[in-house]
Amino acid sequence: MKRAGAVLLLAVVLAIAVGGATAWSHGYRPYAVRTGSMSPSYPTGALVVDVPPSPDGGAPGSVITFRTGGGLVTHRIVETSPAGLTTKGDANPAPDAWTIPPENVIGRVIASVPRLGYVLVFFKQPLGVVAVMTGLWALILLWQLFLPEDADAATTPTVLPV
Repeated sequence: MKRAGAVLLLAVVLAIAVGGATAWSHGYRPYAVRTGSMSPSYPTGALVVDVPPSPDGGAPGSVITFRTGGGLVTHRIVETSPAGLTTKGDANPAPDAWTIPPENVIGRVIASVPRLGYVLVFFKQPLGVVAVMTGLWALILLWQLFLPEDADAATTPTVLPV
């Protein structure tokens, strides 16, 4: 049972790693939604998945992730012009004050998972990976404690000579 559990865990971790590496090599990128500007389509804490953008940056109605002076923003394109793209958050009453040049667009949103963005932010923290590794180590130790290699040795009391 112990070996089957370890093999299953290894298979799951390996499948996630291979799937993630394959998606990354094809240009898929995950981002966490940090504000409510795209609610209800993409609420705070959602994980959005982007694909590489089209050369023109996108069409009205597309949700894109782009670079600004303050970092990355994910908003919907409301208008295109020779000057660039005008965007707006779904929850915002007015379009953004800036115009985005198409070369600042880094991706087009194709999927999202509510609340999974919190996990991405956690792993980007310096202690996020350390916390997960510590948790896994604790699970391994608990497994060793409660499911020892030799089940008979764990149930047979040791009798010391008197």
